[in-house]
Amino acid sequence: MVELLAPGGTLEMVKAVLKAGADSVFVGALGFSRRSGYELRHCEIEEAVEIVKKMNKKIYVAMNAVIEKELIPKLIEKRVLDYNEWGVDGIIVKTPEFIKEIRKNFPELEVIASVGCHIDSKEKVEFYHKFGATTVVFSTELRRDFERLEVLNRYAHSLGLKTEVLISGTACYKGVGNCNFFNYFAKAFERIELVDSDGMIVEKVFGNPEKGGGCYRPCLYLDDPLVMKVVPEEVLKEMRKEKNLNERFTLSREVPKFLEMGIDVLKIQGREYPVDLVASIVKAFRSLIEDSLQAREIERRVKEIEKLMEELDKRRMIYTGNLREKLYEKFGLIKSKEC
Repeated sequence: MVELLAPGGTLEMVKAVLKAGADSVFVGALGFSRRSGYELRHCEIEEAVEIVKKMNKKIYVAMNAVIEKELIPKLIEKRVLDYNEWGVDGIIVKTPEFIKEIRKNFPELEVIASVGCHIDSKEKVEFYHKFGATTVVFSTELRRDFERLEVLNRYAHSLGLKTEVLISGTACYKGVGNCNFFNYFAKAFERIELVDSDGMIVEKVFGNPEKGGGCYRPCLYLDDPLVMKVVPEEVLKEMRKEKNLNERFTLSREVPKFLEMGIDVLKIQGREYPVDLVASIVKAFRSLIEDSLQAREIERRVKEIEKLMEELDKRRMIYTGNLREKLYEKFGLIKSKEC
């Protein structure tokens, strides 16, 4: 049976998405996931595990920012050890050496090679398998290439790996985890020191998604004067050829294909959105999956999801506008008012 994986940006969201029909939920470890501002403190993760286990469902902890090698032993001792004792089902990771150490120390945990690993080839599937991953998340760049996806899915299964695809989320330029466009705006990076509930001090770098700090999303406003001033023209020219820069995508119509293909986990992103909206999206996808499994007509469910996504898009663009304002502030400029 396919697993529907939903976001848990808050404890309230954890409860809501599971009640809405998700089989599992993922939460971010404070300072170590790729969604700044929507992570849980250490004590909250313990509470989330209790909630999830009472509902007989699964929980994964995202630690998919880039983890420095010297920090890995501390995280194994101060974080993963607790997660394992509390009953967390798996850890979502990007850093290969961290995958290796988790697998070595906690072989009972699932280790998910994050979408940020940009797994789009047999070589990458094999690479993360050798480091100890038990699940591979396929690159968002494969979201409409079903021929390649089917080949990689079969190959991953032949190695004993579970497979996962995003059915609703955002695809960065060149694929999540494979974009470095944000580095042109390093001047605006902001180091943020966070103190977790147990006193552990962690640091994020806002503006650098690889360091868990989110992104200013400058690819969504390439014609902005600030962006054109900072980024070389030849780079902008190349990027303007792309149709799907930071595309928010929803693969509702493709769900039957994923089920037929045998993908193990279908994931919904969205830790940063309102709880009621995310829960409604999860509920709609749960119904879509059930209708697909029963070979029922899915058009009504697809339309329902598309309607929900219209509201999500409104929220997303408001957030993007706020990021744009913040970018100007970091460069010491005032953005001209738009009519």
